[in-house]
Amino acid sequence: MGAPRFLFYAVNGLGLGHVTRLLSIARALKRLSPECEVLFLTSSEADHVIYHEGFAAVKLPSKTIRERCGLRKGSYLKLVQTVTWNTLAAFDPDVLVVDTYPTGSFEELIPALRWRQKNVFVFREQRAESAGSELLQASLRLYDLILIPHDDVSLVGPLPEPVKARAVGPILIRERQELPSRAQARQALGLPEEATLLYASFGGGGDPEGARALTLTAQVARELPGVRLVVGAGPLWREQPPALEGAVVLQGRYPALDFLPAFDAAVTAAGYNAVHELLYAGVPSVFVPFERMVDDQEKRAREVAAAGAGLVCAPLTREGLTRAVRELMNPATRERLRGAALKRVERNGAEPAARALLELLA
Repeated sequence: MGAPRFLFYAVNGLGLGHVTRLLSIARALKRLSPECEVLFLTSSEADHVIYHEGFAAVKLPSKTIRERCGLRKGSYLKLVQTVTWNTLAAFDPDVLVVDTYPTGSFEELIPALRWRQKNVFVFREQRAESAGSELLQASLRLYDLILIPHDDVSLVGPLPEPVKARAVGPILIRERQELPSRAQARQALGLPEEATLLYASFGGGGDPEGARALTLTAQVARELPGVRLVVGAGPLWREQPPALEGAVVLQGRYPALDFLPAFDAAVTAAGYNAVHELLYAGVPSVFVPFERMVDDQEKRAREVAAAGAGLVCAPLTREGLTRAVRELMNPATRERLRGAALKRVERNGAEPAARALLELLA
């Protein structure tokens, strides 16, 4: 057998969560098996981040761009199906790795899951109505292995027999030894060494609700003496972020773990990647949940708060955010949150996930 081939299928429109999770596994895979071939198939409009991490990608338009550009749904569905099937046929992977949507965006993966390759599904915790849907549960039977990016398999709900599942823990794009120190991160960003820095970011940049959250955060930060706001403008921003007087705006910086240690505190959305990366880096944070069809961000934020590892602001109001951020600025609160955060996410599940892929071919 020649070098094994792995195809990673990542659907993304508003954010980068799926892409980042699969990139994390792909990086670990190349460390363990340098000779393997890796290809991404993605609809993310920030597909350049895949190249940045050293991988090739076949790009599909996202649903968001289809609507903006006026592609008819019928034309788009035919394009997605044809490109997906032809990519699988031409690359002929030994393993297909799919994140969050086991049948693909439009069920285009269903026929291909019966082809010769091994199938692996990365099953992040979802809302109960999504995880328990008849289609999702039936499609899981077409997978050889389910990888759970949490510490407990039970978090994703019931799984059909005889599906094999393995909990590997939170999957992150950097190992702890790869993280810069506070001083190194600040120097790389050109930020002052001694200032109190508050980081704010609300997803990859494709969500209009993020602009409102960012505006409120900037207003609150201006009322805090000695605090400098630094905004992470995600790679999906198509327009400049809202006016942020006095703030430093980081454009196109990816991944966040390369610079998060620079910050004393953060206010961010409660997406899977944002929460786990901030906990992993030990950054005391206020999490603002956004409504998502599949991802229950409020549940995630509440669980982190219950563990004493973060604060939550829900619903998002000027008054509620002011209270949460003022509490966050208390040094004793930050020290308590930092210790709990580091305990909450102690290890990276990327390498265990990569080892599981290689074991499938053993």
